[in-house]
Amino acid sequence: MTTLAKQGDAAPLAPGSTAAGRVPFAEKIAYGFGDAGGTVITGLIANFLTFYYTDIFGIAPGVVGILFLSLRIFDAISDPLIGVAADRTKTRWGQFRPYLLWTAIPVGFCCFLTFQSPDLGRDGKVAYAAITYFLLALSYSLNNVPYCALITRMTDSATEGVACQSVRFAMVAVASFGVSVGLPIMVRELGGGDLARGYRDGVAILSIAAVVMFLICFLFVRERVDFAASETPPLRTAIANTLRNDQLRITFGMTLMLIAIFNTKGGAALYFITYVLNGGTTYQAFFFGIATIGGFVGSIVVTFFTRRYDVRTIYIWVNLILVAGHFAAFFVPGDYSTLWLVLVGLCCVVLGCTLPLHFTLIQLADQYGEWKLGMRSSGMSFAFNQFFVKLAWAVAGALISGVLVLVSYKAGVGNQTPLSLAGIRALSTVIPGLMHLLLAFLVSRLVLDGPTIARMNAARAA
Repeated sequence: MTTLAKQGDAAPLAPGSTAAGRVPFAEKIAYGFGDAGGTVITGLIANFLTFYYTDIFGIAPGVVGILFLSLRIFDAISDPLIGVAADRTKTRWGQFRPYLLWTAIPVGFCCFLTFQSPDLGRDGKVAYAAITYFLLALSYSLNNVPYCALITRMTDSATEGVACQSVRFAMVAVASFGVSVGLPIMVRELGGGDLARGYRDGVAILSIAAVVMFLICFLFVRERVDFAASETPPLRTAIANTLRNDQLRITFGMTLMLIAIFNTKGGAALYFITYVLNGGTTYQAFFFGIATIGGFVGSIVVTFFTRRYDVRTIYIWVNLILVAGHFAAFFVPGDYSTLWLVLVGLCCVVLGCTLPLHFTLIQLADQYGEWKLGMRSSGMSFAFNQFFVKLAWAVAGALISGVLVLVSYKAGVGNQTPLSLAGIRALSTVIPGLMHLLLAFLVSRLVLDGPTIARMNAARAA
């Protein structure tokens, strides 16, 4: 096998071959850098952009909400087009890898521009925010849709796929921790009391780091699985063929549910820490730090189970365990703050298992389409998946807002009532538990069990 330093122009290997299945560990690390860079971008958007727009840039919260929601309409059009473009791409570097090179600097530059605060007046600021956020969302999709599809060209082995995803999401956890903890420190140290300057300089450093991570992924990942016989049809046919794959349709629903769980728990966390657990900033740091470490551990240990059991079975049991844990947690008193740190750590270890399993099942569903229907459009498959990821962001935001309105929530410790506290507690316990139950049901509808995967592999090797 060619060394990593010389992989750039290597010809892909035939599908079903032994070499097409194995991925060197160093290459798995390089693959993880691709999503670590993406996590820098999404972490800035999810954790800081709303606050930046309202409290630093001076845009009304209602306008910010409309801005975020309107882009979901654009995503419904742009992401499938990006998927088709990726499926039609053929270069000496491969099919999906080149997008990491082409989009690295544009994504970083657009992220930097998004966190600028020019003095343009009220309408000018809204226009600036709309344009820069639009460009950031578009460049991120151009980067992330092909990146997610890249795994289908790296390996045709389910076991290796889980291993790659495991390393990937371990590195995502590290990147997420770096953004959530690192940016506030940089804002304080670099801004010198000027928050706008602190955000500008801090985001500039993180944007450069993201660009470097994308380029590492491009340089040291190899596309070794070839599907030359499965040519990409026209756009309308590609969309129709993708939706014909019943296994992919199920994974889209799974993506919507899983990402909504993550965003609901993440979005409700500060309410839960502040009002239910009565935690200050130090406790918040412990809470988020333990959660991140738990997710990192979970993404690693899941590979030990996939060596003995099929991915679908493990994913079902992981979700059922999380159902029981979230329902039981609803009855744990909020003044048991130390116990809650232990519970959060254990929960996030189990929760950390979900993402490697989830994306491996998407990869297998894509392979299923080639085996069962004679077609495979990996770019289109992951483009649809990316749309449901973004839709989940909106669903989670609406769910949190709806519950807070329903329980008559008002900001401030002294304004909390038994009803509002119960609603906040439910957002972190019972509601995610119900969502995990629905996710387990969706996973159970998949036919991608061990025997089916074995038949798929046998057909590919024939």
